[in-house]
Amino acid sequence: MIKSHHFSAILPVTQIVYSWQKTEFIEVLKKAANTAEFNVVGELAFAFQPQGISAVVLLSESHIALHFWPEQAKVTIDIHICDYQKDNLAKAQLLTQILTKEISSSEYLNNWHYLSISG
Repeated sequence: MIKSHHFSAILPVTQIVYSWQKTEFIEVLKKAANTAEFNVVGELAFAFQPQGISAVVLLSESHIALHFWPEQAKVTIDIHICDYQKDNLAKAQLLTQILTKEISSSEYLNNWHYLSISG
């Protein structure tokens, strides 16, 4: 049986995020994925005009997608992790913690929503 974990959050951003370009968003996502011991296999980012950035990091376990809304001072983050060969729930939870601290603040750790899918 394959099980997958889906985490999503809307987080307020710290001031430093406003100076980030799309490359910084990708680097934060990749570093967080590597720290949580996931395998990065691809990346893509797009800067919207006049503002906003979307970034996606593909993992062998699935993906992380982020959208920065500067006019709202928020990011949305979606993390989807599969348990194809091993249980990755603890690593996915660590990933939510790392990204919250990098982009927002530890006080928003409870902003994450979790859905588990089995099949």
